[in-house]
Amino acid sequence: MKRINCCLLFVFCFASIFPIQTVFSAENKTKKTAETNNSGPKAPPQIYRLSKEAAAAEECLKCIVVYGDTRTNHGVHKKIEKLISGRKPETIFHTGDMVSDGANNKEWDMFEEIVSGLRKNSEFFPVHGNHEWLAPNYFKVFGIINWFTYYSIDRHKIHFTVIDSEVPFWKGTWQYQWLESDLKKASLSDKTKFIAVLLHRPLYSSGLHGAKESPVLAQELAPLFEKYGVDIVVAGHDHDYERLYKNGIFYITAGGGGAPLYDKASEVKGSQVFIKSHHYLTLSVLKNELFFETFNELNEPIDSFKVKEKNKITR
Repeated sequence: MKRINCCLLFVFCFASIFPIQTVFSAENKTKKTAETNNSGPKAPPQIYRLSKEAAAAEECLKCIVVYGDTRTNHGVHKKIEKLISGRKPETIFHTGDMVSDGANNKEWDMFEEIVSGLRKNSEFFPVHGNHEWLAPNYFKVFGIINWFTYYSIDRHKIHFTVIDSEVPFWKGTWQYQWLESDLKKASLSDKTKFIAVLLHRPLYSSGLHGAKESPVLAQELAPLFEKYGVDIVVAGHDHDYERLYKNGIFYITAGGGGAPLYDKASEVKGSQVFIKSHHYLTLSVLKNELFFETFNELNEPIDSFKVKEKNKITR
């Protein structure tokens, strides 16, 4: 805890003392929403509608894409978008930091212009990042009307849980309680073969932010992920690509969608691959495993790995 950076220190301390006067009062707004209309977090509405049959299929090739941190270099983002579009994925996850300033309308206009084709032809699910600032623009662009910035969906017998590292996430908070309930339900479901978690800040990272911020998230969330048999956690925030394996879980940093790239800043136990490159990930769903491939902005493969299905007993 001694190494908590000022940003997360603000989240832990100031937000808990003055919850109504901070952006983290979204915690209170989501509570009121749930209490008022008796509904919980829901995935943002989609322009492209994936059929129930397609979503339930047990196998697919490169049908899911993950990328993020597109906030500054629009030229690179356009290149990555073109490559992703060429894959014709069913579903896309963006790991956050779509723009540099969540309150800047022009930046959102540019973002929407670049991803318009992707959103027209694929599902497009956002992860709330620190640069979105819980600004009204974020909720408007993605049609979110209930203030929830976390949710879950099921695709191809994979349970995807999207959480928000920018609002209170520690034990006792509304988000933590929902997260534990969501993971527990998924871990007990016969319809779930794999569990994947997406958030903006990584739990483990060799990149610029890792040493100061990651220990906070790892302390609060890793035990929960291990308890309920999470298979893979994908984040952004550090502008690099990293694959790390710890206690039976793959931790991926996929922050290479266009923002300035970061050098490796520290050595982290369990890190298997670190590459300073703009990139995107594809996911193929096979019978008893997931196959991830990572491609750079030239569409060259730079990494690949498999996630094997876990025995239910381990969950």
